[in-house]
Amino acid sequence: MTTSNSLADSDVAFSTENLITRSMMYQVLSGCFIYPVEKNLSSLKSPDFEVFKADLVQCFLSADNGAELKKWLDKLQELFCENPVSKLQKLYQCLVGHTISKDCPLFETQYGAADVFQQTHELADIQGFYKAFGLDTSEVEKERCDHISVELEFMHFLLYKQAYALENHGEEKALICLDAQKKFLKEHIGKWVPLFTILFGRKAEDGFYHALSAVTREFIRLEMGLLGVRTEMYKESDLTQELVAGAPDECLSCATFEDTEV
Repeated sequence: MTTSNSLADSDVAFSTENLITRSMMYQVLSGCFIYPVEKNLSSLKSPDFEVFKADLVQCFLSADNGAELKKWLDKLQELFCENPVSKLQKLYQCLVGHTISKDCPLFETQYGAADVFQQTHELADIQGFYKAFGLDTSEVEKERCDHISVELEFMHFLLYKQAYALENHGEEKALICLDAQKKFLKEHIGKWVPLFTILFGRKAEDGFYHALSAVTREFIRLEMGLLGVRTEMYKESDLTQELVAGAPDECLSCATFEDTEV
């Protein structure tokens, strides 16, 4: 994986405005993959969402016309406006259940980890990314660090931090955030989320969560293309079925870090 010596080499993709727009998209997706409540999904009903969609498509115009992304974003917004949150809550419970789903687990380490020790190693690696930026998983949501919502929230943070660094600290600090994004996509999100979105969308069949899966898959594809990230993606045969039921909490717990929460 290579990194440009200057963010100015791609000033359109890495302008402060575009960084913030892409950061917001990660935050929107993060909010959609946890138990649905109005405050986490309110942006989908915002009058500014139409402008946001247009700005998001602009972020990728150097390589893609963004038609597929916009199509599914339009569908996602339409389905959210048509369905009360109470209905989405029932749909979410049906999809996710009360234990880790065997069909479409929302946790990275249920993909490709051969045993509980490998899972623990992967969890420690993920938590290491968070620790490097002074972050910890939320005590409010109480999700494991490899939950898709938490990982997407971390990317939101990195992009926002990159934009802030460009405005206040210069390219050197911004490049640290960019390098972290590339590495986290290559070693984590880019490996398992494409498969997850296929499985999640298949189980949803149609409706809001099917559209959410399509939006997420397309957005991650565009992100990896924009950042020049290539990685070996998991296949369906890599889903660790025998471990999906979950290991004991004491085996899968992460080290605790004290600072800002993801």
